[in-house]
Amino acid sequence: MNRFEQEALPQMNALYNFARKLCRDDRDSRDLIQETMLKAYTYFHTFQEGTNCRAWLFQICKNSFINEVRRKQRQPVVLDLQESESGNRFRADGTPYRDFHLNMNNQGARDFATDTLSDEVQDALEALPSDYRTALILCDIENLSYEEVAQFMQTPVGTVRSRIHRGRAMLAGRLTEYAQERGYSRQPS
Repeated sequence: MNRFEQEALPQMNALYNFARKLCRDDRDSRDLIQETMLKAYTYFHTFQEGTNCRAWLFQICKNSFINEVRRKQRQPVVLDLQESESGNRFRADGTPYRDFHLNMNNQGARDFATDTLSDEVQDALEALPSDYRTALILCDIENLSYEEVAQFMQTPVGTVRSRIHRGRAMLAGRLTEYAQERGYSRQPS
């Protein structure tokens, strides 16, 4: 087993989770991982032994994702809302808008609500400024230490701590607003 296989391949699950958070689409995530691993393999000779391979791979992944987003931004986007036979409206990517009233005594309804809420968490996370979102994903979802996040983001540890603190506060604020709008929580009097 060569050094690349020993150091990079064990990071595939974490890399997939990170790519999935960036892309929010399984196929795009897999494409991003493939591109990341190809670049990592090609440039593995530049990897400094003894440094954090996971952070190095995440950096390649993030840069590849940013490059792809920039490439797509240069292309014109056509938005088309379609209406199904039942009258439900769909987003341009084909996913339906959700507007349901649920009986929370039903286990299936609770499961659906949990899935929907996680979509709302994803939307709230995506609404955060890029640096805050990246810091939160790396720290809270990928369980990297503040030092590893700082290395990945190429910023001081204090800046990372600040972004994570502010990002969590912004996320909590957005989710509180959502909960109040939906009647899950009372508005302060």
